[in-house]
Amino acid sequence: MKIPEAKSLDGVFTLLPMDDVFYGEGCVAQLEGMLERIGVEKALLITGNTLRNKTDLVQRVISASGGRIAEVFFETQQHVPRGSVVKCLSIARGIGVDAIISFGGGSPNDTAKAVVMGLAENVVSESDFDRLMIKFEYPDKVEIPSLDGSKALPLIAIPTTLSAGEYTHFIGVTDEVRKVKDLYIDKCLTATAVFLDPTLTLETPEWLWLSSGMRSVDHCVEAICSTTAHPYTDALACHALQMLNRYLRECKSDPSNTMARLQCQLASWLSVNGLANVTLGLSHGTGHQLGARCNVPHGITSCVMMHNTMRFNKDFALDRLSWIAQILEVKNSSMSDDQAADAAADAVQRLTEDLDLPHRLRDVGVEKSDFRALAEDALQDLIVATNPRPVTSPEAVMELFEQAY
Repeated sequence: MKIPEAKSLDGVFTLLPMDDVFYGEGCVAQLEGMLERIGVEKALLITGNTLRNKTDLVQRVISASGGRIAEVFFETQQHVPRGSVVKCLSIARGIGVDAIISFGGGSPNDTAKAVVMGLAENVVSESDFDRLMIKFEYPDKVEIPSLDGSKALPLIAIPTTLSAGEYTHFIGVTDEVRKVKDLYIDKCLTATAVFLDPTLTLETPEWLWLSSGMRSVDHCVEAICSTTAHPYTDALACHALQMLNRYLRECKSDPSNTMARLQCQLASWLSVNGLANVTLGLSHGTGHQLGARCNVPHGITSCVMMHNTMRFNKDFALDRLSWIAQILEVKNSSMSDDQAADAAADAVQRLTEDLDLPHRLRDVGVEKSDFRALAEDALQDLIVATNPRPVTSPEAVMELFEQAY
């Protein structure tokens, strides 16, 4: 397999301060011992109403904690609006919690991170988020506030989807007034520990499990194609992409296959490991704003935007897209890099379709009248700067939206 060289090999590679990843069927039983080891006595569990109302899984996690969960916050909301975080912060302060546990998908996880940040930085109102968010002006004017990591509580994540946000040090929180999802970054937002127990994912709706898996595919694709690509993340993304291409299909054919589900969980972890050093691109940048403005779930934004972004970027990432075609085993010896790049995008679209997930903006309720506002918002997203094809105007992003429609 021909591996393209990284564009730059000088710098510093940052590793995030995560202590443990527990994995395997029933591994959540180790939660009590882990909490005891780090001195946790009054944790706040952050989850969603669906898990509470339709399953017994929340009670399983509470039992596994050995009485170290003092309260449960159920009112997480999709795309993490500031108001819901402020409400959760008030409850956390009232209890005097000494750790935060997230249980569920991306929204509980990002809410938990936002609560860790809010407690450390004394966030008491929605406007307080303004002083903590990343401020970016394309192409390279960026302001990243530093957070007080010494005051950050331990964060434990128990994911039930494949969105993989639990492994990162950044979060997105939506300003409902501006209808924009803002980014926040700091090492202190990294989870202390993650529990990958596939038995806790069996109640996850199929569309959510599979679409969040496509989000992990998107991590792989955009990490490989990033202008800041690195051999470390290339290796992990390559293997993760092969695993996801196989095991997402196995999950589709047999949703009860816990081995396939665990393989997807491990691949999801690999897909973002090291992304503190490699910034993603336009699929993620547009996806953030499709969520905030049009309420499209993050995994679904990847289903719609990823393969279209690959085609949009083709002339600027031919060697990398050709490599993805090799990884997905859709490149033959007679293909040029141009043909292989097309085959890679087609393979990603085919995977989306094989999983019975939408792949066009028109299928997820986005109107053409939304395009300009979405494009303008996307240009304020830091990760757009490392898209292989430079995007310097809203019109360039709108071209991508037209292609994806």
